[in-house]
Amino acid sequence: MPVQRRSLKDQVKQQILERILRGRYAPGERLREVALAKELHTSPIPVREALRELASLRVVESEAYKGVRVRQFTPNELKQAYELRAVLECYAAEKGAHNLKGKTQPLRKRYLAMLAAARAGDIETYAQNDIPFHRLIVEAAENAFVLRAWEGLGFEIRTRIFLASKELDMVQIAKLHEPIIGAFEKGDAKRAAKLLREHSIGFAAQVGA
Repeated sequence: MPVQRRSLKDQVKQQILERILRGRYAPGERLREVALAKELHTSPIPVREALRELASLRVVESEAYKGVRVRQFTPNELKQAYELRAVLECYAAEKGAHNLKGKTQPLRKRYLAMLAAARAGDIETYAQNDIPFHRLIVEAAENAFVLRAWEGLGFEIRTRIFLASKELDMVQIAKLHEPIIGAFEKGDAKRAAKLLREHSIGFAAQVGA
């Protein structure tokens, strides 16, 4: 399917990512710029830029004389990422709860979309709302360093890989977000932080199971 103009690099990146997540490009498979450009009906430049960003997220890896290949995410790597997310989001909750008090409608909108996607078994839509839900919380802390660290963990990718690799009760996982919203609605930083920690550590435990 030809890439439509918006941000060409971002769309190329998204299409490559989708193909990796769906197994079209397997772990260890070499990704050639010219071949990808032809397949996506674009030039090699946005492909090169997209692969560079995917490499920064450690979705692909580049080796001298070997080119770019799809990486394999190990369970231990996913587990460590979610453990670190627990730390970052706990901090964000404690620092940003006052900014979310009485202003949780954007969180609830994402939650309801997650719940609907979970009931439909739609992993893609679930992840597309789960990640912005958590990003809203991190952004509320108003700390650019924390946000950068959180984004650098690439949870859009990790969450989708995790959900696709496990047999999970997605509805139950989605419902874990509702009490988090309730805590922020009341400005209860300690409870919000506790719930976020339990949520991320729970993910980490299931990854390693």
